[in-house]
Amino acid sequence: MSANLCAAAIGTETDGSIVSPASVNGIVGLKPTVGLVSRTGIVPLAHSQDTAGPLARSVRDAALLLGIIAGRDSRDAASVEAGDHAEDDYLRYLDPQGLRGARLGIARKFFADNAPLDAHLSRCVDALRGAGAVVVDPADLPAQSPRPRSRRCCCTSSRPI
Repeated sequence: MSANLCAAAIGTETDGSIVSPASVNGIVGLKPTVGLVSRTGIVPLAHSQDTAGPLARSVRDAALLLGIIAGRDSRDAASVEAGDHAEDDYLRYLDPQGLRGARLGIARKFFADNAPLDAHLSRCVDALRGAGAVVVDPADLPAQSPRPRSRRCCCTSSRPI
């Protein structure tokens, strides 16, 4: 998706298989509550955790896809138990002013010491502030230590970040 090969996708997650790839590829991943989306056809690792969810280039696209895939399925006990909690329209929950007044901390010690990545993070922090968030930067905890040098990330990209 981040290469623009598709508009959206559906992933399955037990513990990180949607949200982890989304976070490192600069896309949106949403793991719905178990039962909101049918698990029919999914080979589960843990019945209490496995679910399908949208991966998209924007929160709006993820909300659109969630509205399409959410709903009761008589073949899936969890979705039957969830009842009528699924909705057709999750776009109504998107609030352009949603970050206004939110207090967010940036734990800089979790990021690699990499100039292009640092510049990108700073642009993201500026966008959060521009949306009205109160940003605490850095928000490192005393117990956090920087990543060992051998584990630092080196990121390259052929497209601007």
